[in-house]
Amino acid sequence: MAREFTPPLDAGLRAALAAQKSLVYVCPPAAWAAGSLLAAFPPAEATPATLIVVPGTSAAVELAAAFHSLADLGPLHPVTGAARTQRLLAAGRIGTLIATLPDALDLVRRSALKLEGLARVVIGWPEQMLAAGLGGGLDTLLADAPAAQRIVLTADETPLTDFLERHARRAPVGWAARLPAAPLGPARYAVIDRPRRVMAARAVLDVLDPQRTIVWDPSPGAPARWADMLVVEGVRLGPETGDPGATGGPAGLAIAGDLPSADVFAALRGAAQEIVVLLDAAQLPYLQRLAAPLDAVRLPGAADRARDRLTQLRREVRERLAAGLPLPELLALDALFDEHDPALVAAALLARGGAAPPTGAPADVTAWVRVHVNAGRRDQLRPGDLVGALLNAVGLAKEDIGRIELREGFTLVDVRAEEAERAVRGLTGTTVRGRRISARLDRR
Repeated sequence: MAREFTPPLDAGLRAALAAQKSLVYVCPPAAWAAGSLLAAFPPAEATPATLIVVPGTSAAVELAAAFHSLADLGPLHPVTGAARTQRLLAAGRIGTLIATLPDALDLVRRSALKLEGLARVVIGWPEQMLAAGLGGGLDTLLADAPAAQRIVLTADETPLTDFLERHARRAPVGWAARLPAAPLGPARYAVIDRPRRVMAARAVLDVLDPQRTIVWDPSPGAPARWADMLVVEGVRLGPETGDPGATGGPAGLAIAGDLPSADVFAALRGAAQEIVVLLDAAQLPYLQRLAAPLDAVRLPGAADRARDRLTQLRREVRERLAAGLPLPELLALDALFDEHDPALVAAALLARGGAAPPTGAPADVTAWVRVHVNAGRRDQLRPGDLVGALLNAVGLAKEDIGRIELREGFTLVDVRAEEAERAVRGLTGTTVRGRRISARLDRR
């Protein structure tokens, strides 16, 4: 096995796995947290032997990347395209298939995936799928695999009583990490895809400018991933248990490169004065139960980069004017100044030289519209609540959501212009923190 996972799987769960009994494993909704369980799977003869159903494609890719070296799982394949997956399944070249529920059901409909031949079905964090209205699809899939061992990964088994009664009755329960009875303390977060997290961490350092920083990242190859930043920024990789004394007291900042468990979060709190968690949108509800108050870190985006370019352009023009312009150029423009506003002449020259687009804003600047929501701080509303509502209830992509300004009696949310009307319709009537909210476009 290429990696060591913590905590180790206890003997009771190992015995249940070996006896092909159903079981429930409580862990954060993150690939690293399921490691001990997946590493203990016994080998199976079928191809594929294991189907792992997860809430989203990013989770499928993360699991495959984390556990591809575990021989007993066989060749792992995350479903990112139906055609290639069908070909690999037909050739018997997949030991463990990792798919979203819609993708798995689609492969079954195409007769590419035979559920009756599976040794085990792993349902990864079904609470997210049930919240998305996919309960019927889960029931269908599990009913078509009656002989397969059922393994349920969940962040909290308590709300899943009915689901577990139907599909994992009297299954033993193991815990990789328990949720705390109450939030453990404050944190900040940024919803960032994993490939962009190192760059996001650099932006966090620019925004917060701490004296010393530690990074916690449980993924394979973490030192290589952060190597350049460790040298350039003077950052160090922190262990799962804090060791503030090794660096002369707590660091100014701890950056979690993935969703932490309660134990890891507590260790990071002991090792640093402030914590920033980089995570996927689907992991935000779990973090909300770990940390409070929880605030989003606003990182520079395309609009900020465009403003920086325009500032640089103005600086260059001022420097050129201060140096003096050759007389022939001024004479050439003299007639144009009589015919047009000098500002328009200057803009046309910049466009001709490629220093700025011919019309409108720079091409990569996103147009944002502000949405007014009639709930704020006094309603106990948090930015993460609105992010969750826009992602899950409205169906926006995380790229469609911009800055959130929480006021006492209302909240302002920046939404991509093309999605603004959809956001207003979707938010209006949605229940957030026990209150039905309404939304409208902010015309100010």
